[in-house]
Amino acid sequence: MLRFSPLYSPVRRRRPVAGLRGEFLLAGALAASIALALTGCSTSMLKPSEELPSRFAAATASQMEPEAAWWTAFNDPVLSDLVQRAMRENRDVKIAAERLGAARAGETISRSWLFPSVGLSAGGSDRRSGYDSATRQLYPDTRTASAGLDVSWELDLSGRLRAGAAAAKADALAAEYGERGVRLLVMSDIASNYFTLRGALLQAETLRAIAAAQDETLRLVSARKRAGLASDFDVERAQTEAASARAQIPPMETLAAVARHRIAVLIGDQAFNADAIVPSANEALVPRPQSGQPATLLQRRPDVLALMAQLDAANARRQQAAAEWFPRLFLGASFGSQELALNGVNLGTARFTNVAGLLAMPLFNAGRTRAINEVAESGQREALLRTEDGIARALEDVENALVALGQEHQRAGSLQAASATAEAALGHAQSLYSRGQIDLLPLLDAQRARLTARLNANDSSTRLLLDSVQLYKALGGGWQVFEPVTPAASGHPLS
Repeated sequence: MLRFSPLYSPVRRRRPVAGLRGEFLLAGALAASIALALTGCSTSMLKPSEELPSRFAAATASQMEPEAAWWTAFNDPVLSDLVQRAMRENRDVKIAAERLGAARAGETISRSWLFPSVGLSAGGSDRRSGYDSATRQLYPDTRTASAGLDVSWELDLSGRLRAGAAAAKADALAAEYGERGVRLLVMSDIASNYFTLRGALLQAETLRAIAAAQDETLRLVSARKRAGLASDFDVERAQTEAASARAQIPPMETLAAVARHRIAVLIGDQAFNADAIVPSANEALVPRPQSGQPATLLQRRPDVLALMAQLDAANARRQQAAAEWFPRLFLGASFGSQELALNGVNLGTARFTNVAGLLAMPLFNAGRTRAINEVAESGQREALLRTEDGIARALEDVENALVALGQEHQRAGSLQAASATAEAALGHAQSLYSRGQIDLLPLLDAQRARLTARLNANDSSTRLLLDSVQLYKALGGGWQVFEPVTPAASGHPLS
């Protein structure tokens, strides 16, 4: 480690030739360090090299971007109210906001090292000695008081402090995108559980109708058996179908209760108050969201944006680690005055000024500097791999959601056709029964077939809504709606 002598001292002495040589050597070392700073830390800045397709494979020809407030496209006022409430009261959103506040404070701390630190110091002493009878000596009483201003500053010759501030700024930006990602997850969880609740309630209602129809069939078969027109096998089969229909109701009620409980917690409430969540009577619309282009997806998905910010932070930390090889220059100054009183006599006030500098450079530390750089290099490469993997997974999520939604639309079309056929069959059976051409059992069978087709159609409608939510979640939109009007700055430009 190299050291400066004080740069300024109020006491002037003749300097020997050897001292001059030492100062020339120090000046040369300082010039060399400045030259190194001018060349900069030549470290590689890694960027993801993923090639993006021009469009999603499962997307339609339209490339329109998805709407921001996507939950309003379902035409359900209860859902919109739940999303709004969750953005205000959800605990995960509040935790993410606190994490963002801490990251921004950390950015301020890192940036502060670029500027001088100024402090105020003050002190005093009152020493009363008196007379020592053993030695027969009288010791003086002394009283001192001092106050001063201290200034310290590390000149960022190698860019180490600037790189640290840049890393902290990127960390704060990653935390900001993380908070937005939490909002996206919460609103998509609200929508998924809400449509699960609606679907479970609808299925339970349909199952109750099926169970009632099965009970009526059992009653008629039992009456026919008593009249000798049916066998024990017919009765047992009717009993099995009636019991099976009733057994499907509790799982649907359980699913509805669990969905209610989850929604209550997501909106910041307790599961005890979940019964207050009542779905809207309006029929939910199934929107056809636009996927946009893969390039815009990377500018919208918070998790991908957070990974890119983390890569920027890793690049900056790599620069910070490389700067550990270079010299560091510290400057310090103290200005103040000291007052001295001896045996009650004020001897006056003395002013002092001291300016000093320190130039430090690592020579040998058992491989610590090299290890610091190796850690930074590994972190940089890991951040790059995480970013590229995050991009690939984001594209995969959208492709999967598009395929699932498209296939479910086809399934819904087939089930609607089956439901229409079952409805026509029931109408035909009712016509035949009214003319006396068939008895009641075929009519009841037609009614059960229609209810079963409705059960499948209900399931498909719920799946369409859930797949739409999953696609909106994969596309990463919605968090923009709840951005503050004047968001806090995520960083400050560094000079």
